[in-house]
Amino acid sequence: MENTLLQNTLVEEREGFKIENLEGATWAFRKLRAIENKEVEIKAIAEEEINRVNAWKEKELEQYAKDKEYFNYLLEEYYREEKAKDKKFKLSTPYGKVTARKSKKWIYEDEENLLEYLKGNEPSCIRVKEEINKTEVKKLFKDGVNAETGEILPFVKIEEEENISVKVE
Repeated sequence: MENTLLQNTLVEEREGFKIENLEGATWAFRKLRAIENKEVEIKAIAEEEINRVNAWKEKELEQYAKDKEYFNYLLEEYYREEKAKDKKFKLSTPYGKVTARKSKKWIYEDEENLLEYLKGNEPSCIRVKEEINKTEVKKLFKDGVNAETGEILPFVKIEEEENISVKVE
């Protein structure tokens, strides 16, 4: 409640302030620079702490990753050995299970020659992707008009935008 009251008071105070001259603008820039310096300081401290915590986390997890890999290997080996003895073998405990699933992986060894083969024999297996080359369109139609032919580009609207930026030096 106090925090909300404080924020409302600040908003009311700030709404009443207006820059009316160069001195006021200079004061506002100094305030902005001080705020940005404080933000940089806060971010640097936070980044340092984040890096420290992440380094600790990685070090701690590293030892468990090796153990995890080792136990996975042992379970997979046991599963393979038992599966070789009995094709219907299943490894299941209250703490986990090992399963296997067969799948087919397609390996395209020479896509260029395959593409040529399919063009000649099975063109339905070829996908053609059409898209607008926007860079070329902008070159050819300056401000939406073809300079050579005078043709106006249909289906395009060109809007002029003004970007205002405030930079603190």
